[in-house]
Parts: sequence; structure tokens; C-alpha cells
Amino acid sequence: MDQQAYWDEQFEDNGCIWGNQPSVATDIAISLFKDNNAQSVLIPGAGYGRNSKAFTSDGFDVTGIEISSSACQLAEGYDPTMTLLNCSFFDASLPAEEFDAVFCFDVLHLFLEEERRRFIAKCADLVKPNGLMFFTVLSENDDYFGSGGEVEPATFEVKPGKYIHFFTAGDLRDSFQRYCTLQEGQFKDNVKHAKHGLKEYQERYICVRK
Repeated sequence: MDQQAYWDEQFEDNGCIWGNQPSVATDIAISLFKDNNAQSVLIPGAGYGRNSKAFTSDGFDVTGIEISSSACQLAEGYDPTMTLLNCSFFDASLPAEEFDAVFCFDVLHLFLEEERRRFIAKCADLVKPNGLMFFTVLSENDDYFGSGGEVEPATFEVKPGKYIHFFTAGDLRDSFQRYCTLQEGQFKDNVKHAKHGLKEYQERYICVRK
């Protein structure tokens, strides 16, 4: 599946798909970032700015990366303070050790295992020494678990060419074992989805220091 085409279609059809309220994960991350004096934040998969706006509104210097040009057009009006790059994160050309922190919401679980490793490694390359990386992912407790065919352990092809990996606590910790874990936990994200109405997602998060 062409990821850009898929996400362009989603945002063209549904606009601000997940509503206007940021995830509760932004409150957790903002608190951790402030405690560690992080000012510049990179947000891969920034979408139309639902979560980035929480950071820019709180005075953070935010750079977002988003593959969908349709989402970028929405973000120009929704969160104009954010600096936004329209490209794949894997293709993004940014200086090494540029950012104090990364906030990555519900992107990592969209990849197969090898791509997840590459994604984390690139994030680590872009944060400064002792910088923070905050990731959220879908939990194995989410209702969507088991949808479609299993293509890798706990990874399902939920739609043709679209994969979701569901993380246990141990799996998430193992993915970041080379870094220092500052905080990890679970939360429920209640979202007013444009197409499916109110939905509750079972999520995990981890914040690590490079």
C-alpha cells in the first residue's frame, strides 16, 4: 500500500479525523519535557496538529513531519505555529542531534519489526545527547487486537497493506532497551472519530533518555 495515498484519502474524506482534543498523552509528555528542560520537540506523524497544538500552545518549539499533503493543508490552519515538513519520516533530511525531545503518537505500531527498529534509531539520531523520546502505541488489550491475519508475532494486517503491532509492556520495554527508561505506563484514549463516533483505545507509553 502507498502510505501517502492511504493517508491522503483518510484526511480528504474525514478532515480532522480524531477531533480537536489532544490525547491525554500530551499532558504526560509535556510534564516530563518541562521537568527535563526540553524546548525543541520533533513530532513524526504530526497529522493535522491535534497533538502538536498542545505543545506549541505551551511554548515549545515544534517541528512536525507528516507524509500526507492533505493533513499538512489542514495543519496550516489548525496549528500554524508548528514548522511542518511534508515527507516520509524515513526520507526526512534533518540535522543530527537537533532536538531536545521526540513525541511520537501512535506511529510506531504501524510498522513491521525491521521498520520499527529503523524508526527508533532515526529518532535517536535526531535528538541531542541526553535527549528524551516519548512514544505511544496500541496495547495488546485494545479491542482491535486480532483483526486480520497475523503476519508477525502480535502484528496483524488489519487492512490490505496496513499493519498494526500490539505491544505488551515487556515488548515495548525491549524495543527501547538500549536507552534509559524514565517512565512507562498505560492510558485510555477516548476519541470522537469522524467516521466511527466515540472510540476508546487501550494505549501504552514509554519515555526514555538517549
